[in-house]
Amino acid sequence: MLFRVGAMGGFSSDKPILRLRRPDDVGEIRDLMVRVYPAPHGPEAIWSAENLVRHMACFPEGQLVVEVGARIVGTATAHRVPIVSALAPHTWSQITGRGTLSTHDPEGEALYGVNIAVDPDWQGVGIGSLLYRARVDLARRLDCRAFVAGARIPGYHRVAYEMEPEAYVEAVVEGRIFDPTLSKQLRVGFQVRGVLRDYAPDVETLGHAALIVLEL
Repeated sequence: MLFRVGAMGGFSSDKPILRLRRPDDVGEIRDLMVRVYPAPHGPEAIWSAENLVRHMACFPEGQLVVEVGARIVGTATAHRVPIVSALAPHTWSQITGRGTLSTHDPEGEALYGVNIAVDPDWQGVGIGSLLYRARVDLARRLDCRAFVAGARIPGYHRVAYEMEPEAYVEAVVEGRIFDPTLSKQLRVGFQVRGVLRDYAPDVETLGHAALIVLEL
């Protein structure tokens, strides 16, 4: 299989390596997130070095990266929370302890997808799918009841003048609208359980997200 190595269209046959984060990854992960979340996304979209270290100490099993060659091209963060909290209305800040994972519960029945980021030069070649599968596998190994996340709906800003986020998500679920993120998650088996209004600041989603669940 060929994998992209840069915006100029080069390729490498190196296989992607999925592994746990290490302390020496912190700088490279932050650089990756800067590429994934350029302006108009704000600096709050970039993990601080302090939070990345805290995540590894809190729940190391949930902190993943994908390497190709010597380059980190993807990263994902997850933690465990009570399933009642995961399925109730919430914001990203509430469910993650403002990104610190202070809400991590070692006995939580739900594995919650806090964040996923794939280098723009490597999107569309399966890196994100690899990270999603790894987190679902982790949830099963931990005997969690579900994998839960707040799914971005980046296509919403294009039609926000004519429909509420609930109507947009319903149209995506029914296949009448294609959303670059939510449509792909539905294809791999996630179900929508509602809309999380004011989930997190985001110019493309106007702050809203779909509550997605994969029962295990």
